[in-house]
Amino acid sequence: MANEDRIEEAAEQQSDPMAEVYTFARPVSFDGELFADVTLDFDKLSGEDILACDRQYRSEQGRSGGVSLAPEMDKSYQAYIVAKAASVHVGLILAASAKDFTRLTLRARNFLLL
Repeated sequence: MANEDRIEEAAEQQSDPMAEVYTFARPVSFDGELFADVTLDFDKLSGEDILACDRQYRSEQGRSGGVSLAPEMDKSYQAYIVAKAASVHVGLILAASAKDFTRLTLRARNFLLL
């Protein structure tokens, strides 16, 4: 059932002209599922979404001892933004290959800084 919901959601997002489907170089296994792609829609994000990402980033980074003064340039923060834009858990983004992770976080940085 969850897979059907995901397919339906992906179809809805693909009809949005601002959404972008990012295909992983190789599928990512996360939480017992295999993901071949994610649909990114940065334009759907609200200020509340950005603040939620910021709170989560600061909470988790604070435990590890370091929060960036410019989170927009921090790949950890960018991963939260990507996850929010794709409506997925940040763990999926972190589980991606280095190449995919870098490409995805660059998209978030461009969104945040432009």
